[in-house]
Amino acid sequence: MDRAGLRRDLHALIAECAPDLIGDLPDDSPLITSGVVESAALLSVALWVEGQLGGEIDITSFDLVAEWDSIGGILDFVERHAPAAAGAARRGS
Repeated sequence: MDRAGLRRDLHALIAECAPDLIGDLPDDSPLITSGVVESAALLSVALWVEGQLGGEIDITSFDLVAEWDSIGGILDFVERHAPAAAGAARRGS
């Protein structure tokens, strides 16, 4: 799926978890530090990321606020850790 499709899906998930959210959320809007995404919603985001990556992730192995405090950050994380990106990186080595 392309980044725009991933963004739509992620935005829909966040909107579902934060029903008071009005309108479109810019990719750089803070999610965790603003309180838009709290613990239950963060679990949903983690499950969504795992679904995109095709496996489990250890959310204790990185700084959630630094990596996932925005839609853009979450999308960047998915793109960096996607199996196709990992294979391309190995082929380029």
